[in-house]
Amino acid sequence: MKTLKLALGLSVLAGSARADLPVGRGDVTLNLTTAATYDSNVFGTPNAQGDYYGTLTPQAVYVRQAGEIEARANVAVAFERYLDQTQLDAANLDADASLRVSPDPTRNFSGSLEAAYVETSDVNTDVDARIKAKTATFTGTSAWIAGPRTDFSFDASYSDIARDIASDQQLLGSELIFDYKDFLGGDTLRLTGDYDEARSSGRNLLGADLDQNSYSLAAGLGRAFYHDVIQAWVSCGYRVLERSQAETSAGVTRQGGPIFLASLTGPFLPRKYFPKVKSRLELSYEDATTPGVDDPGEKELTGALHLDWQARDTTAASFSATRSQRLSADDLTVVTSALQLGVQQTLRYNLTGNLSAGYNWDTFHGIGRSDQTVLFSAGLNYVFARNWNAQALCQLGSADSNVPQANYTRDIVTLSVAHQF
Repeated sequence: MKTLKLALGLSVLAGSARADLPVGRGDVTLNLTTAATYDSNVFGTPNAQGDYYGTLTPQAVYVRQAGEIEARANVAVAFERYLDQTQLDAANLDADASLRVSPDPTRNFSGSLEAAYVETSDVNTDVDARIKAKTATFTGTSAWIAGPRTDFSFDASYSDIARDIASDQQLLGSELIFDYKDFLGGDTLRLTGDYDEARSSGRNLLGADLDQNSYSLAAGLGRAFYHDVIQAWVSCGYRVLERSQAETSAGVTRQGGPIFLASLTGPFLPRKYFPKVKSRLELSYEDATTPGVDDPGEKELTGALHLDWQARDTTAASFSATRSQRLSADDLTVVTSALQLGVQQTLRYNLTGNLSAGYNWDTFHGIGRSDQTVLFSAGLNYVFARNWNAQALCQLGSADSNVPQANYTRDIVTLSVAHQF
């Protein structure tokens, strides 16, 4: 109750401040959000310990959409104060910036640059413990139309994650693509080259630092179907993975072999018969880009299916099914299958509600661990004055695992008030 009174009091004080700052050819918007939260399991353990905490988050957003280069920047700090577990008090920074070449049909090139830095303090289900993490990411994309039938694109990303528990990780990924259109009667020939790196501090079951370099070359064909909105791709190539000897029990340092990728992207339900439904399907069959320790690298079927149904003007529903591979916080390969169902309802002109239910199944390579998690959430958003809105959110989660310390429940209830100056 004290936390709730503190959050509401801070939001009232926010209304007396003034900030409207034009900067150059852009604008700065200031926001302030206050929240009161109850977390039934702040450490994510079978022996749950609950606590109340309040959060105050001032934020500044800069947007420029004039000129040939569009820019956006965001800086926010979340000040968290706990009622009992005061050692969890934090001031987490969240900042990002991006530059993008403005869309122009007369240009034959496009590109963007993004950078972000995020500090978090929350339960990590990979290691079933609360982790403080600092993540810096950099992303660049570019595309060049070289001629009426030839395109080039290059994407690169880098992330550096520092954790107080589990492994620090540095991941680099890059891809160069060449497309040649109208090849063999309407197909598109695609040549792809990838280079990836992975490094870690080695806080894992083998105590081995990840030290990986991966190279791959592939050639494939793509064809458009159904008014060019569905794209089908098939490609084959060869991949070489170089890794440290300590990463696997067998001491393998070099792995090479063929790769096969198949994908189908686009709506699979005809709009003629399903005018209110948007659908999308993506499938691929490939190795993990960055296999974890004691994972020799196995091909997995991955992909995503999405359905969005606008049932009425005031009612929308969505469904998604996904399967993906990722590197866990303790350097293991994790295959995640997930189902998500959601409904959003406009209750009145200034009040909306949403419900969602989800199921996640995580399989950890190398240790035989399997987690199954059921998630429910319900929320309300209320716009009660100009530039003011309030939210109520309830999240219920239950995890069932063959590892005893990964069996727990966690319920989170949050009330928040936000003001945009």
